[in-house]
Amino acid sequence: MAKERRKSAVIKVTSEDVDCPIAPAAHATVYARTLHIACVILGGIAQLANHLKVDKGSLEGWITGEADPPMPVFLAAVEVVLLHLGHTGQAT
Repeated sequence: MAKERRKSAVIKVTSEDVDCPIAPAAHATVYARTLHIACVILGGIAQLANHLKVDKGSLEGWITGEADPPMPVFLAAVEVVLLHLGHTGQAT
């Protein structure tokens, strides 16, 4: 019996019009990528920091992959992405 392959949603990230830093490839962890996508969805780093109730400086460190965010912050960012995905059919 052949294994079924899971299909994941294609996440198109366009951040030309919003202030969302991106991690360099060497630091692009799942945490940093998820925070970046949530940042684009919410319209900028200030909006994401406000939504997550964290200071902008810490968020910038997490979103650029300098450090991993606390798990509750990461899960809140995942929720932003999933709710957007469920509403629009695509993440951004």
